Formats: sequence, structure tokens, C-alpha cells
Amino acid sequence: MKNTTIKVCYILPFYEEGTDTHLFYNYLLIRRLKERSDIDIFVIVEKEQKFKWPPLRFLELFLKCLSARLSGYKNFYVHYSYYGALAARLAHGKVFYWNRGMPWLFKRKRFEEQIFRFILRRTILVTGPESLAKEYVWRYGVRRYRVLSNWVDVERFRLAESQAQILQGHAYSPVGELLCSHRRAAQGLAKLVPETLDRHIILFIHHLSKRKGADLVPEIANGFGENVLFLMIGDGPEMDNLKLKIRNLKLEDTVKLIGKISNEEIAQYFWTSDVFLMPSREEGSPHVLLEAMASGVPFVASDVGGVRELVPKELEQFLCKSEDVQCFQERVKTLLSDKALYDKARAECLRHAKNFDIPRGVEEFINLFK
Repeated sequence: MKNTTIKVCYILPFYEEGTDTHLFYNYLLIRRLKERSDIDIFVIVEKEQKFKWPPLRFLELFLKCLSARLSGYKNFYVHYSYYGALAARLAHGKVFYWNRGMPWLFKRKRFEEQIFRFILRRTILVTGPESLAKEYVWRYGVRRYRVLSNWVDVERFRLAESQAQILQGHAYSPVGELLCSHRRAAQGLAKLVPETLDRHIILFIHHLSKRKGADLVPEIANGFGENVLFLMIGDGPEMDNLKLKIRNLKLEDTVKLIGKISNEEIAQYFWTSDVFLMPSREEGSPHVLLEAMASGVPFVASDVGGVRELVPKELEQFLCKSEDVQCFQERVKTLLSDKALYDKARAECLRHAKNFDIPRGVEEFINLFK
């Protein structure tokens, strides 16, 4: 009988189990794929090369790709890595290059931009949704592409039955009323961040960069009462600027910078939040928005990239134009003041997230190579 096992060489820029980035989803996917009998995954990590000098580092990476190619791995799936994509191409592999976002909004160095364009035109771009793929075609002359959905492990973000019972009847209260302290204490968040007791939590989880709109959070938070707390999880180049803004706007009691949290540990922050805030200037199909929906947390997000195609039609009213601070403020206040609307949004988030559960991600990935 003919062997139908698909062989794929999976190239990552780095491998760090405790990462707070979306790369964590690659690790989950690889684990699931290794449990399958119809696909054979061989992993190469770019930053694990012995040599640091770029030419030797690239040569070592190329030799690994060539070895994989000679071992029967024709398909190369490359996540972001420029060097990995070039090495796999030179090894005569069929290269599927993952890139999702709006890279045209931000400048690169000239040489880096040339490499990026070269890769996009000589590999099969893996991105999504369809509207974003067409932008790549128009802006970069992409010749071949595949649309691959982002996904979320719904079970990981689902509240345990015992937790759900404690929260029942306390997952919402209008502005001006206090939240039941059991809600935060049940998750242990009160011990980590005492300020969360009896306050509405507006949650931001992302890289602290202008791309992700981190610099806009203090402006959005300005004007909310003392019963609302903005939690910001992440690290990045905007950290010092955020500290300055928070101090200048006298928001030390309103905006709390938590720092980096491993993706494996962030579920409890979603479970104890009222609204998820994502004021990004650039996005593809953000995992973090899927995580919020899987946790049953209504969102207010920027209408950029593929976000509109990721959220349910019924909740498109909670999408704002990038940098429209007033819109973000108004939508958050609407969710906190309208119980019926909040409950409807929460239920819709939970329902919609099931459409992006991990089994779908695994099957779509395998189908790329059929």
C-alpha cells in the first residue's frame, strides 16, 4: 500500500515554551500534529544554530534544510523566518511562508524589505483572511497564496464548572454597582493584583507597541471612574512611554501595568475581566481576540486587517476606527451600562469562538499540503 503520510519540515524563528507571544500557538499545533499518523513533522529552529555570524548561521540553516529535503521532506512550512524561507527555497523545497498582518504600514530597512518582497513572490504565502490575502497580492505582487484560519483551544479558556457556579449571577453588574469580590478571589487574581477587587476590569493583552495601540490605552482610560481598572499585560518598546503618560494623566489608580505573562497563564486574567480592549493599528487575525471570545469576554477592538472577518456580525458595532479614542470609550461604557446587551455579547462570543476551535486549525494545516 502506498504511504500517504505527509512529510513537512516546520521552521520557527525561535522556540520558547514560556513565551507570551503568538508563537505559543505554533508549539500547540506541533504537539497536536505529532499525535497524528497522517503527517510527519520535522522541526528546525532558526535561533538554535551554533553560529552567530549571519553568513555562517545561514549556511548551517541551509544545510539542515538540505538534509531534510534529502530525507524526503519536500514541504517546508516557515513561520516568519526570512533566513528559513530562503534556505528552504535554495534546498528546492516547496515553501509555504506564513505572514499575517499589515506589514506595509511600517518601514523596514531597505535590504530587509527587498528580502521580504523576494520571499513573498517566490513562495506560497500562508495568510488570512481572504481580504488580507488580496492586500498582499496588490501591494507585493504575491503570485500564490493559501488562506489559513487562526484558531484557539476553546477548552483551555473555558471556565471550569466549579468556577462557573461561583461566577453565576456575578459576571456582570452595571456601572456604579460593586462586583462580588468572590469573582476575583475565586480566580486568585486578587492576590496578584489587589486593585482588582470590586472593580470593573478592562483588559489589554498585547505587545506594548504602537502597532498594537498600547500608547492609546491611557487616553482611553482617562475619564473613567474609580470603579473601573485597566489592566495592561505585556512588554515592549512603549513601556517607558506608558509609564510617563499614566503619571502625566494622573492615572496611577486607573491603569495597571502587569508586564509579561506566559500564554499558558493568561486564562485567569480573561476569566476575571469584563471587557477586552484591542486598539491596534495593525492586525491580521489576532489569536488574543479569539482567546477573549473563548473566555466569554466581550470586546471593543480596532476595525483593521482581518478583524472584521474574525468577529460575529452581531458584534461589529464594537469595532472602532484605529485611533478613535472616543469610540473606544463610548463602546466600553455601553457594555458596562447595558446588562441585556452585555449578556447577549458574552453569549455570542462563546458561541462564535467554537467555530475556531483547535481541531479546525489542525485539519486546515494538513490540508495545505494535499
